[in-house]
Amino acid sequence: MLPPAPPPLSRRERVAVLADPLLARRALLHGASQMTRLLRPTLGPTPRTVAVARQSSSQPPEVLDQAALIARRTIQLADPFADMGAMLIRHLVWRVFDQTGDGTATAGVLAESLLRGATRSVLAGGNPVAIRAGLERGLPVALAALRAQARPIELPADLARLVAGGLGDDHLAATIGQIVDAVGPDGAIMVEDAAGAATGYEYVDGMRWEQGGYVSTFLLKPGEHVGRVIEPRIFLTDVELDSAEQLLPALEACIAAGSRSLLVVAGEVRDSAVGLLVINRERGVLDDVLAVRAPSYGSNRTAILEDMAAATGACCVLKDRRDRLADVTPAHLGYARQAWATQSTFAILGGRGSREAVRARMAEARAELGELPAGDAERARISERIGKLAGTAASIRVGAPTELQQAELKVRVETAVKSARAAVRSGVVPGGGAALLACGGPLAELQQQLPPDEALGVRLLAAALGEPMAVIVGNAGLEPGPILAAARRRGPPWLFDVVDQSWRDAWSAGILDPLDVVTTALEAATSSAATALCAEVLIHRQDAPVAFQP
Repeated sequence: MLPPAPPPLSRRERVAVLADPLLARRALLHGASQMTRLLRPTLGPTPRTVAVARQSSSQPPEVLDQAALIARRTIQLADPFADMGAMLIRHLVWRVFDQTGDGTATAGVLAESLLRGATRSVLAGGNPVAIRAGLERGLPVALAALRAQARPIELPADLARLVAGGLGDDHLAATIGQIVDAVGPDGAIMVEDAAGAATGYEYVDGMRWEQGGYVSTFLLKPGEHVGRVIEPRIFLTDVELDSAEQLLPALEACIAAGSRSLLVVAGEVRDSAVGLLVINRERGVLDDVLAVRAPSYGSNRTAILEDMAAATGACCVLKDRRDRLADVTPAHLGYARQAWATQSTFAILGGRGSREAVRARMAEARAELGELPAGDAERARISERIGKLAGTAASIRVGAPTELQQAELKVRVETAVKSARAAVRSGVVPGGGAALLACGGPLAELQQQLPPDEALGVRLLAAALGEPMAVIVGNAGLEPGPILAAARRRGPPWLFDVVDQSWRDAWSAGILDPLDVVTTALEAATSSAATALCAEVLIHRQDAPVAFQP
C-alpha cells in the first residue's frame, strides 16, 4: 500500500516537491483517489449518497447521488498538488458527462484504478513510458471487444427500460423513450424548467448540430453547463469575429429590433467580441447572450448557414458575397423560440422562418443530391442537411415541488436523454460492468505478444476493467471477489443483479448500457490516466485561482 500523501507544504518545500517525481506521482494519485472516493458511492442501481455542505450554514446540505454534480460541487482540495490530481478526475467526469450524459462514475473509477496500478508499478521500478505504451496498445483491443458485444436497440419500451433505473420514474422513462424514438438520435431535445410541479413535453420544429458549441464559458450563467437563450434574435455569418467592433452592428440591430436576447452563429468569435456580449449582459442591455461556432467548413458551412437562415427568417452575412458587417440591420436577424448549446453541440428550436423558404431549401438540396453519383461523400452531408431541415424537436419541461428537487431531476432527465440517444445511435452492451469485464480475455492474449513493461500496461488495463463491477457489488453491501470470479467464469451476457441478488442474462433482464457511454468512459479514463502517469513535475501557480470551471 502506498504511504499517504504529504500534508500541505510551505512554499520552500513546494519547490522541492516539484523536482521529485516520487512525491509528484504520490500527490497526483492521492488527489485522484480522494475525488474518486466521492464518486464511487453513486455507481450502480443501489447507490449511496454524498452530502455536500452549502456556502450558507443556514441551508441544509445537498444530498446527491449523481457523480457529475458531486464532482462539480468539489472545487478545491487543501493540498494544491493533490488538488491537481483531483481536478484531472473532475475534468474527466465533466468531459464524459458533456459527451454522453452518463458513465461519469465509471470513467472516474476506471481512471483512478489505472493510475493507482500504474503508479505502484512505476514506484516498484517500472518504466512509465513503456507502461503508458501498453495502455495505449490495449485500449483498441478492449474497444473492439466492447463493440463485438453490442446489439441494436430500437423500440421505445426498450429505451424506457434502459433509462428507468437512473430516473426512478417508470412513467417519465416511458415518455423519454417515446420522445427519443420520435425525433431520432440526431433530433433536438431541449430540457428546461417547468413553471409548476408537473413534468410535460411538446414537439416543435427544430435543428441540432453535433459540431459547433459555445465559444466561451463566460457566456454561461453561474452554475449552468448548458447555454440557453429564450426568444433570441439570431445573427448568422461565416466571418471570424476578431474584434468587438465587428459584432457591434449586430448587437445594435438586436436592440433596435426590440429584443434583449441574441444568438450569434459565426465562423469564430474571439475574446474581444465575447467580452462585448458579456459586458452588455452584465449591464442589463441584454438579458441573454450566446455565441456558437458555425458547423462544418467551406461550402458546406455556407449551405448550413443558409439552411439556418431559411428556418429562422435571417439573412446571412457571407464572405463570398462580400457582405459587410457594418451594414447589418434588424432585417438581417432571424428569430426563434429558443436555442441552447453545450461545448460541442447546439440547437435552434421553433425557428420563425417561413415554411415556403424551408421547403425551397429542401428542394434545392434534393436536386443537388440527385446530381451526385452513388458513393460520393457529399451525398451524406446533403442528406444530413435535408434531415435537419425537415427535423422535429422536442421540449421537455421538468417540474418538481421544490427548486432543489427540480434541479436534481433536470440533471437526471438530461442524462437519460443523452443515454437513450447514444443507445439508438450505437446499440447497447451488457450492463453492470459485465461488458468491460469480458474484455479481459482479448487483453490476456495481447499480453503474450508484448515486451514485459508494455505487457504490464495491458495487464493493468485488464485489471481496471473489473473495477466498475467490483464497486457496484460493494455498494450493494456484498463481497466483490467471489462475484467477479464467477462472472469471469460465466462470461457475457451473464451478470450478478445486485437488486435481487441473482445471476441473470443481461439481454432478457434489460440490464444494459449504451455502447457509446461505455466506450467514451473507457477512452477518456485511459487517456487521463496515461497522461497523469508520465507527469514527474507539478507546478502550482501561487497567483492562480484553484477553482476549476469545466
